[in-house]
Amino acid sequence: MKRIKLSELFVSICFLAFLFGVMALTITREKEDYAFFENRMLASVPEYTPEGDGDGSYVNQWERYLTDHAALRKTLLYAKTDLDLALRRPVVNETVIGDGILLPHLPAERVNEKEVEEQAQAMAENLERIDRAVKSYGGYYCYVCVPCQYDYYADRYPSFLNNREELTRLSLDKLSQAMEERGVDFLNLSEFFARLGHPDEYSSLTDNHYSMQGAFFVYQRILERVMERTALEIPILREEDVIFEEMPNKYLGSRERKVFSRINLGEHLFTLRPKEEVPFTRTNNGGEECPSSVYAMPSSEWSVLTYMFYMGGDVPETVIDTNRDELPSVLIYGDSMTNAVECIMYLSFDKMYSLDLRHYQDMSLLDYIEAVKPDVVVCIRDPEALLDLSYNGGAES
Repeated sequence: MKRIKLSELFVSICFLAFLFGVMALTITREKEDYAFFENRMLASVPEYTPEGDGDGSYVNQWERYLTDHAALRKTLLYAKTDLDLALRRPVVNETVIGDGILLPHLPAERVNEKEVEEQAQAMAENLERIDRAVKSYGGYYCYVCVPCQYDYYADRYPSFLNNREELTRLSLDKLSQAMEERGVDFLNLSEFFARLGHPDEYSSLTDNHYSMQGAFFVYQRILERVMERTALEIPILREEDVIFEEMPNKYLGSRERKVFSRINLGEHLFTLRPKEEVPFTRTNNGGEECPSSVYAMPSSEWSVLTYMFYMGGDVPETVIDTNRDELPSVLIYGDSMTNAVECIMYLSFDKMYSLDLRHYQDMSLLDYIEAVKPDVVVCIRDPEALLDLSYNGGAES
């Protein structure tokens, strides 16, 4: 019988002690709900159900929970990120490391034209129902596409990585055709940005969203379209009417967060304020009073900012009332792509309603439109969500 050496025994004991220590720390340490750098909610303790036990999902939920809350998890993630960056890998933590830019990594995909055509027809049919509802009381509806980061900076991707250019172009073409056939107004602002040559000051280099300057450009183009298609009189702010102010705080875009702030491109957020002040009141979520501000101002210049700076993040419902009855009202709905635009849009209307349909649950979109009857209804989405019926203005949303 082979004798165990003391050195081998010592190593085994140390290894087991380490494993038990990690397990004990995982079980006893205080748990977090949200991973700031990963920008996602962490798994919560699973609830037992007979169905989950039967199909194996209960065990899978426990696996996700233990993975999310394992001791030393952050340390290991930081170490892996540092190693990948040191090795100059082109993709780190689902982020493409470009020259002065951080882009989302897009998995390789095969574009199916028939499938895109079917999705575009389904979306156009859904939006036609909303358009009819708005027109029934004399309102105006417009579906707006704004570029997300991978669309705006498609030419900044390495040639060996997918930039989704073919799918984006096909989706826009098919939807534009389907909307025209149904008489629903579709405004493709990706074309407008392309004519400008995609200037960096209109989009973030480290996040999926446009900058405040880009949001101002979107605001102007939307209201110009409204004025073209309706008899409404709406004051449109121009560059000489507003002041852009740079926030001194460090800004962490979603891509910077994914690489744990190991790369800092020095971006800052901006506010926009009119030279002529427009007083207003703001309520959230059915009447919840909140400060009359469209910016979540930091407590100090040392506080780190994220895109939640605009409108305080993804609020299910917001109503801003400027108490100017002579002006029309507007409803903006979509996702986080509306946030920065909302910070400007209220300046041109009596009332601005905004909905984030990912979170708003009180009533369907059609019921909401029927209840408030806004003069203008605008949906703002990007190419990633353009043909997705979920939370995208579906008749049942």
